[in-house]
Amino acid sequence: MPSAHDGGPAICRHFGECGGCRTQDVAYAAQLAQKEAELRELFAPYWQHPIPVEPSPRIWHYRNKMDLTFGRKYYPEPPPPDLPRETVLGLKRKGRWYWTLDIEECRIGPEGMDGLLAATRQWARDHALSAFSSKSKDGFLRILLVREGCRTGQRMVVLITNEGPFEPGPFVQAVQSSFPADSIHHATFRGFAEIAAADEIELLHGTAAIEERLDVPDAEGECAPDAQKVRPLRFRISPFSFFQTNTLATERLYGLIRARVRALAPTVLYDLYGGSGGIAFACADLVESAVSVESVEEATADGRHNAAVNDIGNVTFLTQHVEHYLRDLRERQATLPPDCAVVVDPPRAGLHPKALRRLVELNPPAILYVACKPTVLVKQDLPGLAEQYHLVDVRAVDLFPHTPHVEVLAQFASK
Repeated sequence: MPSAHDGGPAICRHFGECGGCRTQDVAYAAQLAQKEAELRELFAPYWQHPIPVEPSPRIWHYRNKMDLTFGRKYYPEPPPPDLPRETVLGLKRKGRWYWTLDIEECRIGPEGMDGLLAATRQWARDHALSAFSSKSKDGFLRILLVREGCRTGQRMVVLITNEGPFEPGPFVQAVQSSFPADSIHHATFRGFAEIAAADEIELLHGTAAIEERLDVPDAEGECAPDAQKVRPLRFRISPFSFFQTNTLATERLYGLIRARVRALAPTVLYDLYGGSGGIAFACADLVESAVSVESVEEATADGRHNAAVNDIGNVTFLTQHVEHYLRDLRERQATLPPDCAVVVDPPRAGLHPKALRRLVELNPPAILYVACKPTVLVKQDLPGLAEQYHLVDVRAVDLFPHTPHVEVLAQFASK
């Protein structure tokens, strides 16, 4: 789907109000140039070279996961206190993260999701279901979680609600009539935070999980986007398991990591914040063994399942906080072996301070840092790494077109 300035359809009708996208009105080439310029400025104290940004193979409907929030309608002028606000479904308003924007379309979510939004909204009205309010602590509907296997076409829908009576039949019918799904769940969450989480979960229809496939480029040396040879990998996607949200761009990112691991030629690879094993699997055939450390038990279970599905037998999965794993490792040995490499792929908050300190103390010869928030890497983690490591390469992959976000891969070598 071309953008409006290319002579194609107009930009999303919610653009400017919705907080999901920021730059739909900017040509994609210009978006990439802007991200490159911002990265170069950000890394300037440590890196004086250009930082190329690998484009996303798909710039519309590229997300394989969307957390859609139920909320109560926003009124520009406050209504009478006793007026019941109608339930809306969508994404947060730009600059007003406490209000949900009722959206009818989304150009970055899975294709076909627009029909699901309309059907779910109608189902909620038909059954007089209201959105949960974290302020008043009442209401029922919380989040509609949508997941898709980009390469497999499989779909999952998870309805997350507060406690209360729930008749699953009409909801399943609403989903299947608008967005036929292979897996439909109902999850109950008792907490007050607006997050996709569950205290209990029930399968309503189909399979408990869906499957995704990655075709990781397998070029000798530098990873070429048009490389013909790929390393195919299959992944089980559970309702709350971690998987990068842009499948096709993730293949590019993992290809870059694979190329660097091939060049480093380690015997052992430590994959910290390993999720369900994506990076470890992308590189497993290049090393004698790999250790994937992840704090979420469900992700670890998916990793073990994925290892069996892909016939990979040299990856060990550990469910543990990275800072605790490194503490235990530090107690057993002074440093890591000289024939190892470490990949860290932390959440947006970056490395836990204790994880950073213990990693530097263990002094692996090479660290590959995957940053979904480059400012955290540069301002928080890089100063600690720079005491003992040289920054030897930086590049990026655009996993988030039409937003200011970009994924960075930084390579460090021990001094």
